[in-house]
Amino acid sequence: MLPRDYRLHELNEDEFERLVVRICVRWLGEGITPFARGRDGGRDGKFHGTANSFPSTASPLSGHFVLQAKHVAAPNKSCSDLDFAGLLAKEHEKVKRLNGEGICDHYLVFANRKYTGGADEKYMKDLKALGVTSAHIIGVERLHLALDDYPDIRETLPNLLDPSPFRFNPDDLAEVIGALHSYTTDDGQSAFESAFDFEKLKMPFKNKLNGVSDEYYSQVIVAQSMPHFERVAQFLQNPRNDEFAALYHDAADELKQKIIAKRAQFGAFDDIFLFMYEQIQQKRDVLKGKRRLISILLHYMYFNCDIGIKQLEENEDVVHADA
Repeated sequence: MLPRDYRLHELNEDEFERLVVRICVRWLGEGITPFARGRDGGRDGKFHGTANSFPSTASPLSGHFVLQAKHVAAPNKSCSDLDFAGLLAKEHEKVKRLNGEGICDHYLVFANRKYTGGADEKYMKDLKALGVTSAHIIGVERLHLALDDYPDIRETLPNLLDPSPFRFNPDDLAEVIGALHSYTTDDGQSAFESAFDFEKLKMPFKNKLNGVSDEYYSQVIVAQSMPHFERVAQFLQNPRNDEFAALYHDAADELKQKIIAKRAQFGAFDDIFLFMYEQIQQKRDVLKGKRRLISILLHYMYFNCDIGIKQLEENEDVVHADA
């Protein structure tokens, strides 16, 4: 399964610090002192005692902990970047001083950056040379796992309340798209084999009901995506792909409900397709070379009646694109 992306780069520094404190209350204990500006101008959090479960419940650390949060407003930064190395180097003098004063046994740095083992070795060597008993860098992957583990903390993320018409998790669909890409590449077939009864589905009626324009339907869905629908169907119906089919249906169900609930915030359904595409394509690293499949899969969902309404009773607040 793909790891969840909580878009921590969208937080500001204060919000990221509050997130770190909430996680540390779980890992270390209730005695966390939140981040405050020290005499050197830096912002540190503190804890003194035996940790609840850090680094593990079997072997928790004990002593004086100093916490730092290093936030960056960019989604693809790494702990191995030179700017991060510079940020850590600026803290060395303070860490050495606090250790000499007996109030820094363990130094924890939280960063919304990708964590790399190679960088860790050098950082740990440099930090331990300052006298601390242990040093730890908690990267974005570990923070995401903590948010998976603690739904109450996850619900406090301020970007869950952003002004987008609706927010959905693109991870399941990104995983399906990746598997679908491998399936079609390995099979070598992409020609359209019509197993669909287009007349039975009465697409012109459904398009009018949902507000899909004739131009978008004919030039985008029919011309560009429909030739691949049979391959999508074969992929989802193959027993070997049951796990991906389940992810597909979970994602489709989430989208269907949210589209119905927020339909009035959009004009034509064409705009909903564009909005969903933009949300999913943010998974740039995972979907490199596969983005064309985003539209194909979304259009297949619509054509297969997994999203969109089929009768007026489902939602009467509809914009007719070609009215």
